[in-house]
Amino acid sequence: MERETFKFVKLAAEIGLFFAKVDNDYDEREQAFLSNYVAELKKNNPLEYAEEELLKEYINKKFTLDDIINDTEDMLDEYTESERYPLLNTLATLIIQVINADGKVTVEEQDAFDNWKKHFGIK
Repeated sequence: MERETFKFVKLAAEIGLFFAKVDNDYDEREQAFLSNYVAELKKNNPLEYAEEELLKEYINKKFTLDDIINDTEDMLDEYTESERYPLLNTLATLIIQVINADGKVTVEEQDAFDNWKKHFGIK
């Protein structure tokens, strides 16, 4: 069983990478933002070696919107109804920061974010 904190770090990395790459332009500013975001998460929750290695593998992995929706749902299943909204809000904020990191929001990024929000009932 994965540690709860690692599940969040892993999901945040997955979501961040998906949105940074969805427009087929993984900009250096998006890369820097994600590196800093994950580094901050790791400061408060040090990762084990195997967890670090898994995150390194994510850099070259291609995620789909279905992947991130399914993995978000899996994480939400472990929380109570009252805990889910703050978690979704945190993830939505991450997505907004990623898609704005390179100074432009592409149609692909906005469409994927709209679909993610719609799936989870976020306005």
